[in-house]
Amino acid sequence: MKLFLYIYYFFRSVFLRGFVNTLKLIKAEGVYEKQFEIETAIIKKSNSKQFYHYQGASYKVLLKILPEVFKQTQSFTFFDIGCGKGRALFVAEHCGYKNLIGIDLDTELVEGAKNNLKRFNKKNNNSEFKFFVANALQFEYLNKPIVYFLFNPFNNVVLQKVLEKIVSVSSSETLFVYMNPKHKLVFNTNKFELIKEFKTRWYLEAVVYRIKSKIK
Repeated sequence: MKLFLYIYYFFRSVFLRGFVNTLKLIKAEGVYEKQFEIETAIIKKSNSKQFYHYQGASYKVLLKILPEVFKQTQSFTFFDIGCGKGRALFVAEHCGYKNLIGIDLDTELVEGAKNNLKRFNKKNNNSEFKFFVANALQFEYLNKPIVYFLFNPFNNVVLQKVLEKIVSVSSSETLFVYMNPKHKLVFNTNKFELIKEFKTRWYLEAVVYRIKSKIK
């Protein structure tokens, strides 16, 4: 089953991004795993219809998106909902973020993230990571400037509930970086403003939204 997923995502990427871009993405996997001294290049299947399987977001795509977002959010906390083994957080730290939080339902994946942190080649000596085993529907979100990162971790119903919870507690500027945004229509309410889209060929890699009411 895992082999089928790898094959499926390879051909899906070729169709949406092109063969050359797909090869570059694959090559980057080994390059950055070695550079950061971490192990995140796996797929862990989920049997849940609400909470999707774990897969590390593409390094090349992350390194295209996060530096640009960081320019506007340098003092923000970077918060990965569905962090898995921590890849997006480690890339975010590399891009300059100093306060990083990750939550995931899967205890094994969170332990993997903590083990990766022990080996991770940090860019900022004063950066701080926190990993929690937690359900995104139940987590007590923080009222402070935050960039929330989501790599399509759950279905539209869960996404809507999570967003509602975050909006209800946030009185600071809050951004969302949503990669592989299958349910981006959930953001299409009067509460959110679309900031930017990132595209590769025919594929919408990610969208960035801001909570409208927090614009000053």
